[in-house]
Amino acid sequence: MWDYLQSALANLSFRLQFVFVFFGLITVLMFFATGRKQLHWDETLKKSGWVNVWLITLNSLAITLPIAATAYALHLLQSLPHLSPLVWNDAPWLVRAFIALLLFDLTNYALHRWMHSNAWSWPLHAVHHSDTDLHFLSANRAHILEWVVVFPITAAVAFFCGLGISDVVFLGLAREAHQYYVHSRLDWDHGPLRHVLASPQFHRWHHVDQAEAHNKNFALFFPFIDLAFGTYYSPHSAKGLPTGFAGNPGENIGKLLLFPFTEWLRLARERFLPQREQSS
Repeated sequence: MWDYLQSALANLSFRLQFVFVFFGLITVLMFFATGRKQLHWDETLKKSGWVNVWLITLNSLAITLPIAATAYALHLLQSLPHLSPLVWNDAPWLVRAFIALLLFDLTNYALHRWMHSNAWSWPLHAVHHSDTDLHFLSANRAHILEWVVVFPITAAVAFFCGLGISDVVFLGLAREAHQYYVHSRLDWDHGPLRHVLASPQFHRWHHVDQAEAHNKNFALFFPFIDLAFGTYYSPHSAKGLPTGFAGNPGENIGKLLLFPFTEWLRLARERFLPQREQSS
């Protein structure tokens, strides 16, 4: 038990340090990009921020769940054919990093699109979309059970492609850093590189609660993936447009944690109870 607590607290400490570093960096960027006014956090934004910090804390303490699921999945896959990590030994670091990011983003695109399109997987991801005042801490708004699904699948792809532990750690850090950036209130679109690297504007459209923006911009790093599959949408600035979704549990930490279970119960009732009533 003590070893588990030490591990969980170390993970929490690392993630909070990451948050503080990026809070400083994004604050500086916001100041130079938009001036002092945009640095003000009103009561709504503060409430959202505290909910996200609580989720960082709870998810860090419960990180054993997705790690255990990942370890078990990799154990089951060991006997299956896969690329050897030696394949990548002679590849330049930049090439290896790009390939790792591209494989990760293609996997994420498929998972992300599935979570949005499937009624049973959506409640897991919906917690992330519940923030109605998007800011950099919104990157940490996630349900631990979503990680239980995403971590093993991502690790399995890395395993089959011969990527090592160092590559997976790089992917995790790159994802965390970039997600803080694209969830920030910076209204940047990257100009001529907007189809190459995801920007805050590109990702804000993914969160916008308007019909034309639904099920768009699933890629984390590379918008050209969305272009290839017909899901790219970033016509102009999304600043000031509403985010969230219908049935949003809001800034209630208890409701957010219970949201997947309450939604699954509702779906089960809709699917099975009418059949029972008809049969009776």
